[in-house]
Amino acid sequence: MMLPDKKDLTIKNILFYICVLLLGLLALRIIMTLLPPAIFLFLILAPPIFVLADAQERRISRPVLWATFTLFTNVFGLVVYLLIRPEPQLIRQCKHCGGNVEDKFSNCPWCGEKIEKPLSKCPECNEEVKKGWKFCPNCNFNLNQASENQQAKA
Repeated sequence: MMLPDKKDLTIKNILFYICVLLLGLLALRIIMTLLPPAIFLFLILAPPIFVLADAQERRISRPVLWATFTLFTNVFGLVVYLLIRPEPQLIRQCKHCGGNVEDKFSNCPWCGEKIEKPLSKCPECNEEVKKGWKFCPNCNFNLNQASENQQAKA
């Protein structure tokens, strides 16, 4: 913002600048008055909004109930929700048609093609193993080698 020249400093312009300054100070006072309640409102509403969005994304039953629980219990409810929420379902794409396929499906619901399931049991001891594990915790079998053998057969 440029300052006015000396020839522009008339009484009318000076009064205008004083009014603008006073309006700016009034707006600042209003903002400073409203800021603490706005911060408080944000801290109260942020956890339930997060829980509602996360529960809907994870397709948890009754997401509104979880959000209401978190609204009344705030951080405690958020911690409870974070501890007991299920892992998100991983959605893959069918290699044949590109349609979305959930891990639990055996066939593609869009084209009917057979879907190869990732390794879920150890080939050596038949114990449950999770995705991403490199070795079976029961028998120390190399799971990466087993998954590479499955891909080579296909």
